[in-house]
Amino acid sequence: MQHDEGATERRLLIQLARLGDLVQSLPAFASLTARDPHRPLDLLCPAPLADIARLFPDVGRVLQWNGEQWHAWAESFAEEFARSRLCEVEQYLTELTTEPYKMAYVLNHHPRATLAGTLLAIEVQGPNLRGPLNEELSPWASYLRHIAQTRGSNRIHLSDTFCGLCGVTPPSVPPHLRLPSIDLPGDLAAVGISAGQWIAVVVGAGDADRSIPQSVWIEWISTLLAHDSPCAVVLVGTERDQTSALAIQDGLSPMIAGRLWDATGRTTLPQLATILKRCHWAVGADTGPLHLAAAVGTSAMGFYFSRARVHETGPYGQGHWVWQADCAQPEAWPIQASVKVIRESATALEQEPVEGWSLWQSHHDEWGAIFRPVGDRDPQEDQRAAVWHQLTEQHLSLQGMQ
Repeated sequence: MQHDEGATERRLLIQLARLGDLVQSLPAFASLTARDPHRPLDLLCPAPLADIARLFPDVGRVLQWNGEQWHAWAESFAEEFARSRLCEVEQYLTELTTEPYKMAYVLNHHPRATLAGTLLAIEVQGPNLRGPLNEELSPWASYLRHIAQTRGSNRIHLSDTFCGLCGVTPPSVPPHLRLPSIDLPGDLAAVGISAGQWIAVVVGAGDADRSIPQSVWIEWISTLLAHDSPCAVVLVGTERDQTSALAIQDGLSPMIAGRLWDATGRTTLPQLATILKRCHWAVGADTGPLHLAAAVGTSAMGFYFSRARVHETGPYGQGHWVWQADCAQPEAWPIQASVKVIRESATALEQEPVEGWSLWQSHHDEWGAIFRPVGDRDPQEDQRAAVWHQLTEQHLSLQGMQ
């Protein structure tokens, strides 16, 4: 695609990763929109996630990225350069947009995302300072690589680092998706209608090492539903979670019939968002549907273990809760204590410590998301302002040199 210097002022945000990453791009999208409300902002994302991207408030066009097709082209070019393939690529780009964008904001430190920005826009802002063939990183990308190697001490949320990559500060108020009225299939239409608390249980996770064991879910749901007060559970997830969902149901007492719904593999992504919005709580590991729940305004509670860190990818917004494990694969789980947070949320700040776990609550300030420990103070919290000032100065300095 030829880049015409007379291109319009259209802008493009590029997020080519998974559901959780797309949802966690919402604060950056909101801040970019607020900074230039009269300049259109479009969104490029994987084709299967396009329906969620269309829920972003004030989004312009949603461009669908065919990752499998680009992978096939890359392999074919590696074997033999074919002009016919190049024509296919040009046709694909023309179908995405007939005119180049003025600016593309790239959120992924991956060659395909940088290449997409370079092909579709005149200017690119993101992890790479000087294009797809240069490995020099921007200040925020360097920070992300550093914390990926060190872990532990970082207190800047991933959503807020996305803001930094785009040259904006986090939104003053955590944004939510714009969810229209969406019909649910069959018996799922009853979810969230009857009295009492509705709890969405996110059965699986994108990575196997972050999946909560079936035995834990069986004990957790049994404990939750053992109380007399009205409460119902809906299992959510993809088709690949259906086997686990059936195993969980087989392990539960028949006495809970009528208080458990299984929605795994039965919904589109907008329908999943609708189910999550109808629930009072969503509970799960660090995975896309948990972030989706927070983005539609539902209270979220996460169990974070393996490589998941509360400060980096905890549910974005006010009043969410995360149980952070002290080890990668915990043997004991805070079943009773976590159920108590849901049943008696008003007294959650008075929770007694649970061995092997720490409990954190989400807050929001001028630097974005911050999680604070229950019953203690986080000494690392104060570093956030300094990090933002330092990286912003570096970013502005580099812009002045260009």
